[in-house]
Amino acid sequence: MIWFYIFIAFLAIVISLRYNWWRKSESLAHARVLMYHSIDTHKGDKFDKWRVKPEDFEKQMAWLYKNGFTSYTISELCDFSKLPKKAVCITFDDGYADNFTNAYPVLKKYGFKATIYLVPNQKTNHWEEKNTKYVSCMLNEDEILKMGDLVEFGSHTMSHLNLERASLESVKDELINSKKAVENLSKKECKAFAYPYGKYNDDIACLTKDVGYKNAVIVKRGLFKSKDDKFTIKRIGILGTESFFDFWLKFHKVRNKL
Repeated sequence: MIWFYIFIAFLAIVISLRYNWWRKSESLAHARVLMYHSIDTHKGDKFDKWRVKPEDFEKQMAWLYKNGFTSYTISELCDFSKLPKKAVCITFDDGYADNFTNAYPVLKKYGFKATIYLVPNQKTNHWEEKNTKYVSCMLNEDEILKMGDLVEFGSHTMSHLNLERASLESVKDELINSKKAVENLSKKECKAFAYPYGKYNDDIACLTKDVGYKNAVIVKRGLFKSKDDKFTIKRIGILGTESFFDFWLKFHKVRNKL
């Protein structure tokens, strides 16, 4: 019998390490900025990490809706002097066509707004060719315009460039040209920016502000609070290889595991 109790204790420790249910929940007075990429079926390669299955995405959005959360675009969120409780921002990096076919109908169903960071005028996500044999199509102008009722479009540079590896002159060109390109596609001001790969430094953040953006997001895990720097907004990454329980833990406790 003692071995049974030892096994149960061991199992409890393993589960507690894998699922950090014991962490203190974060206040709902702080906003959750969720980071998605592709909403698509899995292909059996390592890019599935960034592909959230359509049925999983709907389950997550349904949970937010049933639990009384309100979504805002990232620029709306940044305009609040005091954040409303249960505020959520749903963001998508890169601008995959499946954001229109698979995510947009779900957003519309629940009345949720979102922000999509475009790599404008790119037909595929060719920068991910090392991670997948299944390059994806990107949003076209017609799809972008149709989504304008619920979606704010931001920039993710012209070429998905790692900005830390580029000269400041090249960074400035990417920032300015992609802002103009997004505005041409969406027919609205482009206020929002996402650093590709989450790579930035103080000079890049200052330059992003100087050329006319109003906010920028990173990939570092965390919540958004009223007094936070608007050009280093933390997000919660939602992965296609994790369970709904992982989503729930991340939403409430920011971390789902050690």
